[in-house]
Amino acid sequence: MFPATVFVSVASGHLTLLAVGQVLQRSLELAHHFIGHNGYDVLKLPLGPERIFFQLVMAGGGKVGAVIFFSISAWFFLDREQTIKSNLKRVWIMERELLFWSLCLVAFYLVFDRADLSMKLMVKSVMPLSMGVWWYATAYAIFLALLPFLAKGLKALGREYHLALATTVLVIWGLTSFIPGMIKINDGFFGFIYLFILISAYKWYMEPFTTKQVWLTTGIRLDFFLLYTCVSITLSLLRHDMGIYITGDWRLPVIMVGFGMFLLFGRVTFHNRTINRIAQSAFAVYLITDYAASMKLLWARLLNLQNLYQQPLAILQILGILPAIYAVCTLLDFIRQALFAATIDRRRGHWFELLWDKVSIRVHNHSRTPMTDSSDTQAR
Repeated sequence: MFPATVFVSVASGHLTLLAVGQVLQRSLELAHHFIGHNGYDVLKLPLGPERIFFQLVMAGGGKVGAVIFFSISAWFFLDREQTIKSNLKRVWIMERELLFWSLCLVAFYLVFDRADLSMKLMVKSVMPLSMGVWWYATAYAIFLALLPFLAKGLKALGREYHLALATTVLVIWGLTSFIPGMIKINDGFFGFIYLFILISAYKWYMEPFTTKQVWLTTGIRLDFFLLYTCVSITLSLLRHDMGIYITGDWRLPVIMVGFGMFLLFGRVTFHNRTINRIAQSAFAVYLITDYAASMKLLWARLLNLQNLYQQPLAILQILGILPAIYAVCTLLDFIRQALFAATIDRRRGHWFELLWDKVSIRVHNHSRTPMTDSSDTQAR
């Protein structure tokens, strides 16, 4: 299943803190998109507590959340054998939700806000996964397609070479992330592969961290954020404003904090059907708010930072608006889930199974077809 699905028993109502991690991740990502896609560049704000909060907490928190979300998926993938069929089925099921929301959003913007809906976006929305309407979904689908081969390949490496590979990628993309201007991994499926190499090495071959160790190391990792914030402030005062670059994509401190928080979420269990229900709609919050037309409407026009920043208690207002957006998107997805439950989810994945069986039979028959010599046929 796609990572938005809670990896616990929904029927029993049993919920681990991983579900809380999913909700937290989407909340952090929503805050990140508010800053990253806003119509007003946060770097234009005067240097002060507000700008540091926007850049460090809101912008950087979204990257931490992405690590948490992917870690949940990767951790459970490592518990079972990955097959081509099962992963393609996950992509199939994910595509249904993507197509539902892309078509609904096209219809909404055609009726209420045509100015923010381009013809190119309309065309792409017909095939959202292959056309990359949402980068995360497309990158994740590619990762799923490669996962059976990646998992088997890493397992075949063995402990020594796998740990050596993890160390190598940490040096290449981890330690160099502390140096501005060095090579980095941008958004895309390669970042997922990078994380999967590290997470699988930890789960398969390393001694699990104790809760005390996780708390201690997570605290140390957070200190890196504070350190680099001070560096960024100093650079700004010297008129060399490079932003708070520690919050970039797949930077080592971001991975360390995100994975550490994931480990903490997995240590405690409790029962709460409401949170479990909300967590199942976390993916929809991303799809609705990260649609290109939605980003223009929400972040560039309605919630432009330049306008909000001038108002009293701006941070508190923003922290109140974002949960409201999350709640509305969640309620909308409840409607989608009800529609799916009454229609295509009654036999979930049935069409994929039929298609898979038909293709398998055809491939099998083709492989058993005897080869004939064309010259011999002509001679006859």
